[in-house]
Amino acid sequence: MRPIYLFIALVLSITLLQGKEKGLDQLYLSNYTPKVGSNVPATSNFSFTFELKIEPASIHNRTVILRQMTPNKKKINGTVSIENENTLLFSPAEPFEKGTYVIRVKPIKLLKENTTSFKPKNWWQESIVWLCSLFYDDITDCPLCRMLCHVNPAVRTKPIMVTFEVKEEAPMVISLEANATLIELSEHNRTSVKVTATYDDNTTEDVTLKATYSSSDSAVDADKGIITTNGEGSATVTVTYGDKSTNIQVEVYEMIEGHLLPHEPENPDATLLGVDANHNGVRDDVERWIYKEMPTYHHPEIERVIAMQDAKAYQMALEDPTNKDDKVLKAMDRAHDCWIYYDLSKKLPFDDSIKKFGRNLRDKQYNTKERLKTYFQYDYSLKGRVFESSNWNKLTTKVCDKNIDVMP
Repeated sequence: MRPIYLFIALVLSITLLQGKEKGLDQLYLSNYTPKVGSNVPATSNFSFTFELKIEPASIHNRTVILRQMTPNKKKINGTVSIENENTLLFSPAEPFEKGTYVIRVKPIKLLKENTTSFKPKNWWQESIVWLCSLFYDDITDCPLCRMLCHVNPAVRTKPIMVTFEVKEEAPMVISLEANATLIELSEHNRTSVKVTATYDDNTTEDVTLKATYSSSDSAVDADKGIITTNGEGSATVTVTYGDKSTNIQVEVYEMIEGHLLPHEPENPDATLLGVDANHNGVRDDVERWIYKEMPTYHHPEIERVIAMQDAKAYQMALEDPTNKDDKVLKAMDRAHDCWIYYDLSKKLPFDDSIKKFGRNLRDKQYNTKERLKTYFQYDYSLKGRVFESSNWNKLTTKVCDKNIDVMP
């Protein structure tokens, strides 16, 4: 565990000098936690949040001035911007070094509620504004302009001065690593990851709870090292700490009877072999059909398992229609024997359910002209051969890919 560094010691007093207007609304100093250290990138921000909206015209590059007082006296350049209409943001253009700093905010204008920045609407208002500008730095201070142009005066803040001291340098994060780059989960599940930061002084730190997390898809939520799945889909979880980040790919699958279904392919019929993202030998569209749409008759869980075995053999016929070394034929026979063993062991009624299974599955598997033509090529390779059927009395659950004897 890394030691805790004391980065910033704010001087106990924050001086608010008197300005022209006494009606200063309450001022907040929020998010005042700039990262420090001579080797930290210039991504630190100073933010000052007011209760009223900021008049954009009153903001310029010299509104905020940041200076290093010790050990070297120099001005720190940066950019000034407005965030969420009422927050003044100053982003330094260079990293901090150890020393004492002073940041000053010049008076700015705040718009009273339900008012907007004044813009002349016609020529005579433009003339009045021009006349008032000859005598007033701020036209809202001109009684004539307020009376004739219906301009509500803005509230002017008092100058702000804050002194702080950088006492320690922070090592720079050179890499960020999670203990997993790919996570596969079912819906409504969760798991945890560990995130480690490596610094330029060759030390490491577990930053799992310190890092920030974002997900590219609503299917996944991530926070403080906990990955939570909401629904089927894919998401990239980006973990950020310092100025480094790392990605974790999260795949969320629908689960049926303990089986994780692959995602619905975008174009399942674009090629002969289709899409098999989980590489289990069964086309993804066929696999989803088996578990979500295929008609079942007696023991749905067993019938889906045998259908997967049969679909794998059918897919082999598309991959090798020449039936090299009889591998396709052996897979087909084994799947058929599994259906027979299932029929006999479970004492199924004579309702032609096995024939219905075979017909439905073949129609789904060979659903294009190209696939059907390729299957006929396999079937033609068996022309003229004589085959001996299996001894049904000696069949066991070993002809099945899974032990269906222990299944309900």
